[in-house]
Amino acid sequence: MTYGKKLALALALGLALGGCSKEDPQSFEKVDHNKDGKVIFEELIVVFPDLTVEEFLAADADHNESLDAKEYQRLREARAAGKKLDASSAPPASAAPAKAPEAAKPAAPEKAPEPAKAPEPAAPAKAPENAPAAAAAAPPAVPAPAQAPAPAQAPATDQPAEVVETVEVGTVSPPPAQEPAQQTYTVARGDSLTRIAKKFGVSAKDIMAANNMKNADHLEAGAEIVIPGKAGAAPAAAAATPPAVADLVKGFFEKSVSGDVNGLLDYYGERVDYYKKGKSGKDIVRQDKADYFQRWPERTYTPKPVSVEKMPNGDLRVTVPTTFSVKNGGKSVRGQAKFTFLLRPAGTGYRIVGEQSVVTEKQ
Repeated sequence: MTYGKKLALALALGLALGGCSKEDPQSFEKVDHNKDGKVIFEELIVVFPDLTVEEFLAADADHNESLDAKEYQRLREARAAGKKLDASSAPPASAAPAKAPEAAKPAAPEKAPEPAKAPEPAAPAKAPENAPAAAAAAPPAVPAPAQAPAPAQAPATDQPAEVVETVEVGTVSPPPAQEPAQQTYTVARGDSLTRIAKKFGVSAKDIMAANNMKNADHLEAGAEIVIPGKAGAAPAAAAATPPAVADLVKGFFEKSVSGDVNGLLDYYGERVDYYKKGKSGKDIVRQDKADYFQRWPERTYTPKPVSVEKMPNGDLRVTVPTTFSVKNGGKSVRGQAKFTFLLRPAGTGYRIVGEQSVVTEKQ
């Protein structure tokens, strides 16, 4: 054999051996970046960018919000077969005896809150969405009404939705005297539902239920979401709706329907924490409202019972779930929105010193 042929054969063998020695980038050891013997949702989306929370929960047979090697292999085999796991494909408890002890630990705290919520009526919650006017879907949610919310449609578009100011004035009634302990959280860049759930010691499912979320893959940085309280937590302080607050809410939506910008501005303080514009003067509010009324010349709003929370500094945080519809010629938008106002005592009444809103459902 000539020298040239020998060299070519050696190179071919080297390439073949090199190809065989490549590590599988989707192996459990490669996906488990921190080498703790389990992979969480954030590690998995590096390998499967289109992974959803629902598929992750279906793969998580022992409900500990992470996958061991066996669970991961099952997910990978399903993906290799061109399938996605769902709740119906989860293996029965008897099929995974080795995981039974682990599942027992998370199962108790995970499911304890759910029975308490089942009988309670649903209440709207938010999903982040951007928009300009008093109904603009900007920084979202505020503590939900006294009842524990049930799942509802949350906006799933990547593009900010048009926010809506709407209302055909309805009756505003005081909320129940108490509501389950809960708090709000502003989503940070890089946050995921499982990470937030672990941070507050609640389940991802409970957060989705508290915010009427059907798709958890569209958390927006800057969005405000409700974190439900743990079972047995002390009830959060809730305040009855003062008559002056009810009058302000009613007047706000009446003037929003009529397009009375000057009358609307009478409800505001000199400085307002206004959507993504931050601290703004009345001139900014005036221009934004005028632009919005021009963009949507036909508007209706129907506010539902409000929720009032007293802040440590004496201000009131008022949440108003609202049914809205807006129209401009052949274009129209309707659905559900949640308005959040920060009210500050002024004389015998209140002035708006903060305003945010988010569209929670489009029809």
